[in-house]
Amino acid sequence: MNTTNLDTFLKGGFLTIVTFGACFMILKHWKGAEWLKIGSTIFIALILNDLVNNQGAAVFGAVKWFAGLFGINFK
Repeated sequence: MNTTNLDTFLKGGFLTIVTFGACFMILKHWKGAEWLKIGSTIFIALILNDLVNNQGAAVFGAVKWFAGLFGINFK
């Protein structure tokens, strides 16, 4: 099964859609000064960006670090 077109879309077009949606949500919440919603929108956009570009390596690294604070170690 050839998935090169899907891979190309996820690395190009999908990020454009996510970025446009994130900018729209930030501008929507900026008017009401809803800082928690703005921060969570940025955070979710960064997670999606990492999942598309790095297969989630940074997100998994952050989860491992946070779990390590509570004594949980992943092998």
